[in-house]
Amino acid sequence: MKSWVRIASLGAAVLLLASPALAGEARSHDGGFFLRLTLGGGYSQTEIVEGGDKVTFKGTSGSFDVALGAVVTRNLAVHATLGGWGLVDPDAEFNGFEETLDDTSITVAMYGGGLTYYFGDSNAYITGSVGAAQLRMEYDGGDGDSDTGVAADFGIGKEWWVSDSWGLGVSATVGFHSIPPGEGSDNFKGTSFAVRFSATHN
Repeated sequence: MKSWVRIASLGAAVLLLASPALAGEARSHDGGFFLRLTLGGGYSQTEIVEGGDKVTFKGTSGSFDVALGAVVTRNLAVHATLGGWGLVDPDAEFNGFEETLDDTSITVAMYGGGLTYYFGDSNAYITGSVGAAQLRMEYDGGDGDSDTGVAADFGIGKEWWVSDSWGLGVSATVGFHSIPPGEGSDNFKGTSFAVRFSATHN
């Protein structure tokens, strides 16, 4: 997973350089079916405090988001959202001591709803989603799922029309979560940052 950030950065640079060749006729989002698929990578962390001890899991992460809905008024889309991020072999910090956990993965998945607003013909946008979230940990010899908590994801992006109905682009996002474990008194809490490539149909 350490290569996610390099891949995302390289892809963003290629997309920006290629955009004049890819650009279709500028237009706004005037209504109809809306679908956005995004995939990328960045940095995520989650931590929990129990009995005065704090454990933090962190590292480079893969990230995705699917938004499905409709443009309900000019340049405003309302959508259901499914998204999340994953850590493989994360760094774990326990009361100031840090080590890498081999054969371990942590994923946070969110399912909820959100809004995306486009700034006219520029096809630049802001987006936000809030929903229910769960955390899953898999490790050598076992796995575990959290109870259901909450998560939110916010981003800015830019797309270029490549056909009458499809646009390709890149976005930067930040996410937050607070998720209760299956047992214990405190929640898993943390943030995530990502650069994602997007493909949007409208």
